[in-house]
Amino acid sequence: MDKSIKHRISLVQSNKLENEYYCFDFEKPAGFTFVEGQFCVFELLNNNIEGRNSRVFSIASCSGEDNIRFATRIVDTPSEFKQALLKMQAGEEMLMTTPKGKFVLEKDYDGVFIAGGIGITPIRSMLLSKARNTRKRDDTLIYSELVECYPFKDDLEKLPGLKIIYACDIEPTQKAITDCTKKYQNNVFYYLSGSPGFVKGITGLLKENGITSDYIKFDVFVGY
Repeated sequence: MDKSIKHRISLVQSNKLENEYYCFDFEKPAGFTFVEGQFCVFELLNNNIEGRNSRVFSIASCSGEDNIRFATRIVDTPSEFKQALLKMQAGEEMLMTTPKGKFVLEKDYDGVFIAGGIGITPIRSMLLSKARNTRKRDDTLIYSELVECYPFKDDLEKLPGLKIIYACDIEPTQKAITDCTKKYQNNVFYYLSGSPGFVKGITGLLKENGITSDYIKFDVFVGY
């Protein structure tokens, strides 16, 4: 378990977004700060579950929003941890560590953001951040989801300076990425977020198209 400072946080609300995706909003602790794109470890106070009682989730909210939000995929036969999440009522508490991670916005560069499914969460945080909106930008979001389910779509479509490409299969995702590499080359940062296989495959595709590691940032979602 992460040994950093733990904050006691209270659930405000939970909602089913679409398909198997759920989001959870918690009260933001007084004085709590983070950089958009970072993650925390969230721990249940109930230890009477099989397996680990904590998980790592990227923060889906931006610092200008009132609550701390994370979102996750919960299938028909979830782990006991996720079963407990679903049963939580408003006012119930969890523990949250201080934020960590270097998957954050390079604000002086435009970006190509590539999200696989619920990997949209840290990208939403960055795209809604004050840091992104302090200057005029030309960003592209490639949102890849095999069942055409796009959490936070309404939030993202309101953002200025953001072109969104929805891709519901591997081939259109790869084409959109290849087109972006031809257009922007190594003049932007590429932000990848999703499952290990997704991140590995997209990283390989970017490098095949001449993008160097210096301009690739990624967040790998393990066991979400």
